[in-house]
Amino acid sequence: MSEQKLEVFNVLNFLDNGYDIEDILKEGQFGTFESAQDCIDYLVEEKYLTGDISVNTSVEITAESISKKYVVSELKDILRENGLKISGKKHELVERVLPLLKEAHDARNLDVSTKTDKKYDYELTDKAHEFLKENEWIDLYMFALVAFRFEDYETYVSNSSQGNVETALKFCDEIISRSLMKNQFLIFIDALSAKAHVYAYDGDYESFLDYDLQRFILGLNPMFLDAESYADYDPINEANIINLRNVLDKLNFGSLKKRFDNIWNKSHITHITVSKKLCYKILQRAIDGADIEELNFDIKEKYLDKKFGL
Repeated sequence: MSEQKLEVFNVLNFLDNGYDIEDILKEGQFGTFESAQDCIDYLVEEKYLTGDISVNTSVEITAESISKKYVVSELKDILRENGLKISGKKHELVERVLPLLKEAHDARNLDVSTKTDKKYDYELTDKAHEFLKENEWIDLYMFALVAFRFEDYETYVSNSSQGNVETALKFCDEIISRSLMKNQFLIFIDALSAKAHVYAYDGDYESFLDYDLQRFILGLNPMFLDAESYADYDPINEANIINLRNVLDKLNFGSLKKRFDNIWNKSHITHITVSKKLCYKILQRAIDGADIEELNFDIKEKYLDKKFGL
């Protein structure tokens, strides 16, 4: 049920923010629902949505329109279902399908032509708005905490008396603490990144920048990594670089070097793998658009393989 709750929230939240339902149906991943349409049907049945679907059957059925709408395999499927010959070139298949679709169009038998245009006219109900308000914490989860299990965070939220942002920050801090105790470095840096995004969600971009810088620095200076985890490890996370670049481009936070030095000192690196000077140089190269894959290959080969590799 937790997974379904997440799916329902996402669809309703997109609709509430002005997205067209057609776009949501195309892009969505609907997990517990067999299809996007099943998800919409559920929302209507549960009275989260009210409205209807209108089907446009006014388009003229011609050989040209059929040829544009259907690929050969679809034309053959229609012919096969109607017991007709399926061999021949596309224009021959179109000519055979044409009377079938015309007949279906005239009879409003929409099962034959699966390409009819649908127009969704749904609105969120009061129940939907109440659901979104009660579960607004899910929006923050989707923005910052998707690296962690939804069910775990749902339980954590239900036991918290603090606000959404405070709860999320505390959740990240507890994961950071546990991961350090258990030497789980990959979980640790995921939690650092998540905490940065919680601050971004709250509009605190200075703290976001600080934690994302720390994530970069420690990515090049892992505190502990077993050989199995290291095999697929990327010292530089491309999303991390994109985030840093976007914030630095849009906001003026003064000297990046000064902030970098400050975060390096706060990180308390006891076993340096990539020196501070070199780490900053690599950061500048990455932000300036260097190929991240090539940088990762060079960093692992020159600095990390001997320490963490097989």
